Amino acid sequence: MQTIKIMAIALIVIMLIVGIVLALREAVPVNFTVVGIIMFIVALYIVFTIHELIHGLLFWVLGNGKIKISLKKGLLYFNCPNQLFAKWQYNIISIGPCVLLTLILVILALEFPGDLVAIYLLIVAHSALCMADMYTMKIIASAPKKAKIRDTKDGIIVVSEK
Repeated sequence: MQTIKIMAIALIVIMLIVGIVLALREAVPVNFTVVGIIMFIVALYIVFTIHELIHGLLFWVLGNGKIKISLKKGLLYFNCPNQLFAKWQYNIISIGPCVLLTLILVILALEFPGDLVAIYLLIVAHSALCMADMYTMKIIASAPKKAKIRDTKDGIIVVSEK
């Protein structure tokens, strides 16, 4: 977990520096108002919720349809307890929200250039959230070729076939 936190902090710092440079180069207006900050926090919560909904959809499509929904620290969370997945299936489940939501946010940034900084900050925060998913993919990649991935309420277990 410490590795994930370090990776997420490093990603946030790098992306914030890039965002600041882009904002300064493009002369994008940045308005930090109380209403703007509250709207950003609400948008961030919506992005996190959509991220988990995409995980849930992918669990449903690639699994047996028995998904469990729970709340952890006020955020929606999906999993398929004790179900076995092929490595490729779990990789799709892991990376799907990162790819889809980043694509949606980039399209929104292109459509609403006046809100570029806020959308870019959402992309940064969402990318940090995706660090745990990317770390899961790293674990799966190091598993034996024919291994299965068992989803649990606390994470994954790599099950090796003998």
